[in-house]
Amino acid sequence: MNTSLTKKILFDYFDGRSTSIQRKMIEEWLENPHNNELYYHYLDEWEQQHPQYVFDADRGLEKVYLNINNPPAGLIESSPVEKEINFFHYSKWLAAASVILIATFFGWFQLQKPSPVTYNKLVKTTKSQTGEIYEKVNTTSQPILVNLPDKSSVILQPNSKICYSPKQYNKTKREVILAGEAFFEVKKNADRPFFVYANELITKVLGTSFSVTNRQAGSSMEVMVKTGRVAIFLQHDTDKNQKITAHSLDGLILNANEKVKVNGNDFKIDKPTLITPEQLRLPIQKLTFNFDEAPASEVLAELKKAYAIDIVFDQEKLAKCRLTAHLSDEPLLEKLELICSALEATYKEVDNKIILNSKGCL
Repeated sequence: MNTSLTKKILFDYFDGRSTSIQRKMIEEWLENPHNNELYYHYLDEWEQQHPQYVFDADRGLEKVYLNINNPPAGLIESSPVEKEINFFHYSKWLAAASVILIATFFGWFQLQKPSPVTYNKLVKTTKSQTGEIYEKVNTTSQPILVNLPDKSSVILQPNSKICYSPKQYNKTKREVILAGEAFFEVKKNADRPFFVYANELITKVLGTSFSVTNRQAGSSMEVMVKTGRVAIFLQHDTDKNQKITAHSLDGLILNANEKVKVNGNDFKIDKPTLITPEQLRLPIQKLTFNFDEAPASEVLAELKKAYAIDIVFDQEKLAKCRLTAHLSDEPLLEKLELICSALEATYKEVDNKIILNSKGCL
């Protein structure tokens, strides 16, 4: 058989436009095993000119099913050789269908996956809505104390930052944005819930102590509760607005001594687990602030250690002062007010220090 004619006939056959005479010629030609290599060579060439994978998944699948359910005329009663050829032909279609299905699935998954929420995006949105932002960045190697306008305490860890809108904070709610890690002691106020936004994670409390760890977009996040109850949910939660505006805690509720991790890539909240003593890294997470007739200087030293802030006082005047206090998750400034009330003392903040003035004790 002439080679050029064979190519044309085979291309017509691959296109489904061959006649019964042409198909007979192909069968006779394929009886010679030496022609198989040339046959598949032309088949590959034809497929390169007629790609079977199309980006339109719906049209591609429709074409696959049409060819499977309605094979070209004359192929049903074909010879064994032709059936082998057809099987190879359809296997190519099925392979293409698999590619289409996989591509369609991953395309659908990417479309359904929420776009990442980042610290910078949250800050930009808040600034555009309120007109101003206050930001504190810890560039040191030690924790620093940040006292919020409502006297809530934040112990900001190294390489972390926190911001809020001074105009909006504590009006109807208290909102801060976190990048990194921080421990919070929130002043109790059920009428103005407290929110921490850490990329995709939203933490809501009414007044308690807890830590939030969030290093970068897409990474895992963690919430650890020391006292009280905390509600967490995600930015893409369909009930997010309802959970934010509700007067109660809605979402996944964490109790004292519980923690939970959130996968930033899959937007998935893991099952809560109990906190073990080995997981408590910060001094404030370990201290209980229970004092029975303790020297005032020891109490202030504990506060200094827990809150990473310098507390200046007159050692001599407080030498005879003793305190009995059972403090919990009150922010530092509330703790100081209670201590000063017991000691008949006063305090003030000066240059990131606490200056305590007392007349002493008899």
